[in-house]
This record gives sequence, C-alpha cells and structure tokens, in this order.
Amino acid sequence: MTAKVGRVDHPVIAVKDLKQTKEQFQKLGFIVPPIGQHQEWGTENLCIMFPNDYLEIRGVNDPNKFLAGVDDFLKNGQGFYSVAFNSKSAEESYAEAVKSGIEIKLPKHLNRKLVLEDKVLDLHFKTVMLDSKYFPGLTHANLCEHLTFDTLRQPEWLDHPNGVVSFGRLTGVVKDFDAAESIYTKLLGAENVHREQDRITLTFGIGADIELIDEEEATRRGDNHEGRGEAYLASAMLLVKDLAVAKSTLEQNGIRFQETKTNLIRIDPRDACGSVIYFSQE
Repeated sequence: MTAKVGRVDHPVIAVKDLKQTKEQFQKLGFIVPPIGQHQEWGTENLCIMFPNDYLEIRGVNDPNKFLAGVDDFLKNGQGFYSVAFNSKSAEESYAEAVKSGIEIKLPKHLNRKLVLEDKVLDLHFKTVMLDSKYFPGLTHANLCEHLTFDTLRQPEWLDHPNGVVSFGRLTGVVKDFDAAESIYTKLLGAENVHREQDRITLTFGIGADIELIDEEEATRRGDNHEGRGEAYLASAMLLVKDLAVAKSTLEQNGIRFQETKTNLIRIDPRDACGSVIYFSQE
C-alpha cells in the first residue's frame, strides 16, 4: 500500500524577482504566461506549460502569509526547490497514505488568479503536503490534484520556440542510499524504485523519472549546490523536438551553454536564475 503518488506534475524553481525571471526564461526560448497569485498563500508564480506537465517558477508576494518554504530556500540562493506529484484524488491519496503509516497533512484547496488581457483565469487545485522525511533529494514535495487542468493550458502557451515538450528527468542528491530506497519504497512501491550501485531511479509509468545520486557525482557533473545540505533537488532535463533548433534559439538570445559528451545541452545556471537545466532530444 502506498500514497497513490502519480507522475511528476511540475518541478518548482524559487526566485527573488519574477519579472526579471520572466524576461530571462523568454530568452531561453519559452513562452511565459503572465504572473499569477495564490489567493491563500503569500506566493506568486509563472507557469511554463507543456501538454502533460509544466515548470512552475515561484516567488514571494506577501511574506505575512504561508510561503511553503520559499523564503527559507531563497536564503541560500535561487534554483530548483520542489517537486509536485500528480494526484487524481487528493482525498484518496491522503487516505491511502494514512493507512500506510505515511505522515501527511490534510488536503487543502488552493486558488490561483491569472489576469490576461481579455479575461481572468480562475484556477483551482487541491494540494497535500508530505512530511519532509518522505522526499530525500527533492528539497520539498507535495501532491497536487488539478481541478481546472484544461484551463491551465491555453493552446498558445504550448508551442515554445526552443521546442521543449516535457520534462524527461529530475536529478536529486542524497547522502544515504539505503534510507532513500526504504523511504521511496514505502511512498511509491518497490516496483517503482530501482537501486543501482551509484544511484536510485524512481519511475512513475509515465512522464519524467527521478534520478538520485550522491554529492560526489553531482560535483563531477558540475550540478552540486553549496549551502543546500546533504539532500536536495539538483537539476532537471527537458525534452525538445529538435536539439539543433533549441541550440540555435539559445545562441540567438546570447545564452551561455555547453554541449556535453552525451549529446545534451547544459544551460549555464547564471542564465537560468540559478537552476541547472539540460535540454535533450525527445
């Protein structure tokens, strides 16, 4: 029995200035919708949409409200700070987690207002927060049930100049592989946790997988982040239609990047608001 955790729904980047970030991610070749505000929380965000998942970029709007840890994270810089997993039913996920002995908070409703030129999008979610010990290597995590899935995806937001269509992999850093394997087996089920000598891969049957590595491997790749402790979300790989088109887009916009030996494009974190982002051919 598990918590009925679905696919990776959306990774989250925390930043200090959303307006500046919007301009920067447009240079990376993304179509970036307007800023939206969480009504119950003190956060605001940009959501870069793909057909089945998306990238959320979150900042602080009202420091006197609940901030889901964004303020604490930003004390050590910007970058990937969270993963939201899809839940078909927040109440069912909660009930199954409780039966499994997983510490989890009651589902809560979350409303996000997004003002467009000709209308206001009224977006609704149910979110379930997991106890921090259940997501080693992800910094922060929660379950998310979308109540307005189609409204969130306006057609004109999905065709990005860089050709990105989805997430392919997230990579996190952990210190204790045995502990991580045990925790994720309880959360996801043994069939979705794949242990190798130097890494653990979490699979979900659809969408992006999650790779857990140690600090030494993260440092070798150049993806380590000082000040984030022994376990944290390190990087993300996005899938593109045509790697040559993605490369051309970055070059035209003056974005610094490297081409790796494994045929990936690694964007310089200085041009991605502190985030380590890779592009890969789908």
